[in-house]
Amino acid sequence: MPSPVESLVRLLSSAHRTGHLAPAAQLDALNAATVPEGYAAQAGVVIALGERVEGWKVGFGPDKLPAAAPLLGGVVARQGATVALPPDRPFILEIEIAFRLARDLPPRPGRPYTPSEIEDAIEVALAGAELIAARGGMPAAGTPFPRFIADLQGNAGYVCGSETRGFRSVDLKACRVSLWIDDERVHDAVGGHPQGDPSLPLVAWANAQCDRLGGLRAGQIVTTGTLTPPRLVDRPCRVRATIEGVGEVALSLSAARG
Repeated sequence: MPSPVESLVRLLSSAHRTGHLAPAAQLDALNAATVPEGYAAQAGVVIALGERVEGWKVGFGPDKLPAAAPLLGGVVARQGATVALPPDRPFILEIEIAFRLARDLPPRPGRPYTPSEIEDAIEVALAGAELIAARGGMPAAGTPFPRFIADLQGNAGYVCGSETRGFRSVDLKACRVSLWIDDERVHDAVGGHPQGDPSLPLVAWANAQCDRLGGLRAGQIVTTGTLTPPRLVDRPCRVRATIEGVGEVALSLSAARG
C-alpha cells in the first residue's frame, strides 16, 4: 500500500498534468502530513513530472517560519507570454519582485548568511507576475500547510519581466507599483510587501533551506511575495504591471484549453 506521501505525489502530479483540481475527497482521506513530509512530497511531484527547477517562491508559513516552493521550468515564461487559464478555477495574480542568483547559496547550518552576503549573491532584480491556481486547495480555505507545500504553494505560472542590475540603489521597500487589467488601472500604490523589504524572505529561506531539490542555485530566480493584493482573474485579458526602479512585466491570459 502506498504511503500518504506517495499518494499525495500521485494525486498532485496527476492534477498538474491535467490542469484540473485534485480530488478533494481523496486528498482529505490522507493522514495529515508534517512539514518535512510536505517537502518530501514536493520533491516527489517535481520528479514525477520530470521537471527542472527554474527558481523558487519564498515567504513565510502560518507558523511564521520560512517556506519555499520551486518554480518549474515548464511554467516559467518571459515577457509578453500568453498563458491559458485553468479549466476549472481562476488564477490568483500577484505582482512581485524577484532576484536572479549569480552564485549558489548552499545550506550553511550554524553560520547563517548575512543580508549583505545575500545581496552580493544577486545578479539582477526583476519584475514578475505569479499565477496561482492550487490543485489541492488554499490554506485560507482550510488546506493543511504541508499539503500546500507539496502543491508547490499553489504556483501554476510565473512570467519574468524586465530587470535591473542597479537594484542596490533602489529603495525596494518603497517602489510605486501599478497594475493594469486590459486598459483599467486596478492598483497604484507605494510599497505593499508583507514584510516591507522584499529581500527578507530570501534571506530567511537561505538560512532555513530544507527542500529536497538542491537548494538555491546560480541562475535561478527567487520571487519574494506579492506587492499587490492577490487578484482573482477568471477571463481572458491583458495584464501589465510596473515596479518603479525595477521594471515592467506584461502577459496575456487566454481561455482554458479544451
